[in-house]
Amino acid sequence: MNELQREYSAFINNMDVRLGAFVLADLPETFEKEDGKTVPFPKDFGAKSLPMLELFVLSKFPDTETILKAENRRFFEGLIRYLGETYLRAVGGVWDHDETTGNGMPFIRPDTADGPAAGEPIPLVAIALTAVDQRSAEVFTAVLDKAREQLGGDGSPRRKCTGLSLGTLTAENSSTEEVEFLTRFIGTVEPGIAAWTQEQADPASWAFDRDSLARLGKQVAVRYDSREDMMTEEETPFIAGAMRFIGETVRRIGFGQWRYGTDLDRDDPRQKQPYIRFVIGDQNLDLVPWRLIQAALEDGGAIASALDAVIEMREQEAAEAAAGSAGSEGSTDADEG
Repeated sequence: MNELQREYSAFINNMDVRLGAFVLADLPETFEKEDGKTVPFPKDFGAKSLPMLELFVLSKFPDTETILKAENRRFFEGLIRYLGETYLRAVGGVWDHDETTGNGMPFIRPDTADGPAAGEPIPLVAIALTAVDQRSAEVFTAVLDKAREQLGGDGSPRRKCTGLSLGTLTAENSSTEEVEFLTRFIGTVEPGIAAWTQEQADPASWAFDRDSLARLGKQVAVRYDSREDMMTEEETPFIAGAMRFIGETVRRIGFGQWRYGTDLDRDDPRQKQPYIRFVIGDQNLDLVPWRLIQAALEDGGAIASALDAVIEMREQEAAEAAAGSAGSEGSTDADEG
């Protein structure tokens, strides 16, 4: 898997957390229309939410230069996610990306009358920028109307909703505390890692890979004698960066999601800690970066070994799926014979 593929996989795999945070934290509860009337802000991924969403975006960003600023990157990415999921629910299709362009930006490949995902790509980034540039408050809906025309008939989707199953971070199944923490925390992960690596020897050598985790584990074992040593004020920046690096590395490689522990037993290592959840088959596997750093005090290879365990479970999951598929094909052949 190359870097563009990995980045795209991370984009899709972290959809629940990032999109949930956008809906719950970045979109308002109410919105004042141009006529001065205050109305509830729809956040249901429905077609009727698009005009309101576009008006809200225009109220925040006067031009494309502003929305593209680094400080607005999290909002812009959340907007792309929301648009994509809304279009999928309205016309069907799939998330996709194009590595040949060199940027790997995600887009929607919609269903059409010709079949599933048979339509021309819906370029979400370009659509958002066009809306901010044209300032008509009609772009988001116009794109959807055109996609519906391609469905033929009455413009209804030809198959059941193809939007991602969003369930990890919602007001219904996550505590307010978890939502608020992740909303703040996730935006600090990548910038925090970038700053942390610059403070390390040979910054360019740190990558989201197993070798870097193994090196970090050895470094922790040499640097500290006890857990208390890690918790001193002068060591806080190193530990904070290391935790983000560990979590993000195992998340990307093992396809997990950031979570935050609330309402757990006091002695549960996830309580009041960010952790990575991996859904493997019908099981949840949770890795807590702070716990892994502590384990490295006794075993410098503990951090890399945790990643190995995730990879092994993923490989076993894939093997079982392949075996099940082969068995199904064999049964079909036998039935035909």
